Amino acid sequence: MIGRRLLFLLFILLSTTAIAQNASVRAEKYRMRIGEQIELLLKAEANKGQKIVWPAIADSIGPFFNVISRDTIDTLASAGNGLSLEQKIQITSFDSGMHSLPVFDFLFINPGSDTTSILSDVLSIEVKTIPVDTTKAIKDIRGLEDVPEDFTDLILYSILAAVALAAIAIGIYYYQKRKKPVQIIVPKGPVTPPWEIALATLDKIEREAVWKSGNDKLYHSSISEALRTYVEAQLKLPALESTTDETLSLLQRSLKQQEAIDFIRQVLVLADLVKFAKEKPLPVEHERSLTLAKQFVLLTKPQVSNDAEKEVNNG
Repeated sequence: MIGRRLLFLLFILLSTTAIAQNASVRAEKYRMRIGEQIELLLKAEANKGQKIVWPAIADSIGPFFNVISRDTIDTLASAGNGLSLEQKIQITSFDSGMHSLPVFDFLFINPGSDTTSILSDVLSIEVKTIPVDTTKAIKDIRGLEDVPEDFTDLILYSILAAVALAAIAIGIYYYQKRKKPVQIIVPKGPVTPPWEIALATLDKIEREAVWKSGNDKLYHSSISEALRTYVEAQLKLPALESTTDETLSLLQRSLKQQEAIDFIRQVLVLADLVKFAKEKPLPVEHERSLTLAKQFVLLTKPQVSNDAEKEVNNG
């Protein structure tokens, strides 16, 4: 009794396995016009743990059908955690008649490495030609005919191109005009005359009096630079880039006040001695150099008439 039950359970198990494991191929339709494309659907289902070796699809299937395209093999959900695969293939044929597709071989690999092969059914597809009316005479192929030249399209395209170029040119013109920066004119304030700047600079040098802290070189170099800057701005002579001798020679040709030239000579010569010969002037010499520098500026600045001075003072 127990043996019969075991055989019955084994039969049920084998039956379930056989039912779950299958493969099929079907066509979208089984009649087609010559050159028409139809779809084949390949489908296979395997048991849990099995693997499927898919049939190899070449560029043609049998002698009468060509493969146009093949989709990727899709994996679908299957009952019982099994494996379900399918693939769509587009085929066509250019030979009329009733043609049979070759069978497709699906190979199933079991967990124990043994294999099972399932062949698809044989499919027959009828390929029909386009009906031809044989009662009508067969006409020769027409030769090439000369088409008269028509310049209408050429003229139209030329006009459109000219309009487009004109529109682009106008757009660029207005874009550049709109992007052109607007110049803002800022009214200039009153310009400080060079002699005022020079005197203010000398006053600052006098207040700081860096010679008192032992920085003789900076003190006399600052006085020299202030005078040379004034000479360039007021007298238009290149004093900043000239040596002391060159500067005095230029002033000798430009100025009539010999006293002013003597003043600036003493200032520049002492500055050169301090800078290059490391001269150590006395305190009175420091103060005298600054006084001579101011006197030079006052003698060479533009002179204002008495009437003009009164007008400026009253204003």
